[in-house]
Amino acid sequence: MLVRKLLQTRRTDAELPPEIRAALVDSLFAPIASLIVGAIACTIIGAAVAIRAEDGTIMATSLAILVVGMVRVASAVLYKRGKRIQDLEATRLWERVYELGAWAFSALLGALCFLTLDHTDDATLHLAVSTTAAGYAAAISGRNAARPIIAVGQLTLTTLPLAVALLIYPDWVHKALGIVVLMFIYGMVDITLSIRDIIIQALTVTRKEAALAARFEEQANRFDVALNNMSHGLCMLDQQDRLQVWNERFLELLRLEGREVREGMSIRELVRSSVRAGNHAGKGVRAVLRDLTRGLQQDSFGQVFISLDGERTIALSRRVMTDGGSVVILEDITERKRAQERITRLARFDELTGLANRAQFRERLEAMLAAARRSETQIAIHLIDLDRFKSVNDTLGHPIGDKLLQAVALRLGEVVRRSDLIARFGGDEFVVVQADTHRRRDAGWLALRIVRALEDPFEIDGHRIDIGASIGVALAPRDGTDADQLLKKADMALYAAKNAGGGGHRFFAAAMESDAQQRRALELDLRQAVAGEAFELHFQPLVNLATGRITTCEALLRWHHPTRGAVPPSVFIPIAEETGLIIGIGEWALRRACEEAARWPDGVKVAVNLSPVQFRDRNLAAHVVSALARSGLPAHRLELEITERVLLEESEATTHAIQQFRTLGVSLSLDDFGTGYSSLNYLRKFPFAKIKIDQSFIRDVDCEAEGRAIIRAVAGLGTSLGITVVAEGLETKQQMAFVREDGCHEGQGYLFGRPMPAAEVSERIRGAIARPLLVA
Repeated sequence: MLVRKLLQTRRTDAELPPEIRAALVDSLFAPIASLIVGAIACTIIGAAVAIRAEDGTIMATSLAILVVGMVRVASAVLYKRGKRIQDLEATRLWERVYELGAWAFSALLGALCFLTLDHTDDATLHLAVSTTAAGYAAAISGRNAARPIIAVGQLTLTTLPLAVALLIYPDWVHKALGIVVLMFIYGMVDITLSIRDIIIQALTVTRKEAALAARFEEQANRFDVALNNMSHGLCMLDQQDRLQVWNERFLELLRLEGREVREGMSIRELVRSSVRAGNHAGKGVRAVLRDLTRGLQQDSFGQVFISLDGERTIALSRRVMTDGGSVVILEDITERKRAQERITRLARFDELTGLANRAQFRERLEAMLAAARRSETQIAIHLIDLDRFKSVNDTLGHPIGDKLLQAVALRLGEVVRRSDLIARFGGDEFVVVQADTHRRRDAGWLALRIVRALEDPFEIDGHRIDIGASIGVALAPRDGTDADQLLKKADMALYAAKNAGGGGHRFFAAAMESDAQQRRALELDLRQAVAGEAFELHFQPLVNLATGRITTCEALLRWHHPTRGAVPPSVFIPIAEETGLIIGIGEWALRRACEEAARWPDGVKVAVNLSPVQFRDRNLAAHVVSALARSGLPAHRLELEITERVLLEESEATTHAIQQFRTLGVSLSLDDFGTGYSSLNYLRKFPFAKIKIDQSFIRDVDCEAEGRAIIRAVAGLGTSLGITVVAEGLETKQQMAFVREDGCHEGQGYLFGRPMPAAEVSERIRGAIARPLLVA
């Protein structure tokens, strides 16, 4: 039974928490004085026995007892000194050190008892060693009960040799004492194990209580930290609405000092302190209490908003607890409220100009239409698009463009009445809704005033900016009563105004709707043509006026519709540019032109026109490289023609593309020269190899001296700059003679050939090699 209990104790020891095991080991070394007393006492008894018995073996045993005792005392001192830096492994080591020392000391004491009883017949000595062993065993049971393996080992090693010596002694008295000692061993082992269980239970309970107390303290600290680091203010009130708990944020929101707030103060006292702190925008205590009472009912979880100082807004909410008290939460919602106001404004107003946005425009337009129906008046919708605004953004940058839009909004506000509505739809598109318009002429006068107001130059950050405006006007109820319908018709009128050159206004007319429908149908057909590559290239030659040789052939796009027949480029090219289809069409034309030119003699170039819209395509240069690579046409035989409209919309993308063309070795030609207002500046900035004088200067060259003077000046300028000058639109030999005499280098026109299919122009090129086209 005891053996099983001892083994169970061994297993339990292995499962003890480290801190308890360390405490038990600490108890072994704790009474150093008892170790010293035990070592000295046992040594003295041993020495006395050895001297009286005059036995060398007993003397040697006594000396061993003295040595082991001193070693144990020294180990206890070392343990105490190094205790603070011990870990679990060190604890186990010191336990082993104590265990070995204790067993050695006990074994030597037991050996002393056995030798004394076996080697002597002196009853006094027998009594001395027996009582010493019994006393030591009893002390061990109490002292080392926390470590029963050590205690039982010591008890056994000390008393078992004594019991054996008594049992083998010849007389029956000694034998009886031996039996008593065995019973003593059994009893002391049982007592030791019981004491050990009591110690373990006591340590475990103490440990649990300490851990529980530490946990409570940690939770309290965490609660305190959490409470004072909340973004919300919090306070707790008892059943009588007296303050019990609050956090730092609560004091911060109410701008209260910690000394002003105390446990047990009433809400009235708290409000009075808050009013003294400058809160509640001049209200008195009674007024504040009334507002709080109305907003925070005892039986509800409501929320009330208060303004503390006219700027900050605080939201208060109250939750009643089961014990009758309550928790009040304070939250500073100033920024949230401002953000909500900004969101609300952004939902209804244009952020840049402050004008009504599309959403508010639709809402107010519906209301104005309803009012017009009741009063039997009409309203006018002016859809405004700024002319040349994109060039401002491209040349001066978007910040200047934004300031220009703000300046436009201010001018519109100066022109229209306060009862009218101004809105911005985005980009450079504005809308003015003119209320109570009794006559169509009134709408016309307002549109004219808007155009004139926006024609005046703007001064933005030191820049003089000249723009204009095109306006489309739709009238309600004449043109419709639905907002979407009216905007659509105003947009049709705007399209007509811009097609007329811009800088003016147009009223919606029924014919515009028909034109828009036809244009839409044409756009759909154009998309199908792009998908099916239903286009054809014709080529018109350019001739050297000195030799009569064909130097270049210009590629011209043609579209033959299955039902519409031949659709002029002047009709479908603008639609392609507006819809962006021109990018795909231009890529196809470039590829086909290079493929055809690759079959021509080496001295003949091909010229391909580029639209301004194509320069917005970042892959334009890549398309050129691809067309040259696939056709095998050398880059110097490709000529790209651009108009002044491309340069008027000069942007970083345009400049970059032109630089890439120059790097590739592709030459540039400026078409329709003389029709823009800054052509000379373009010649200085860009690497043009050729300029083409517009045919409007050639048409009357034989009868207008001014026209010839312009041609002569341009030709002289081109020659001095090393640029080839081409006269467009030559139809007669006399025109050819004049432009050649004035210094033009090349000519193009019906005189040398109309635009012709690829096969025909190829034959014409080969024929011109044998017989020049120029007739003297």
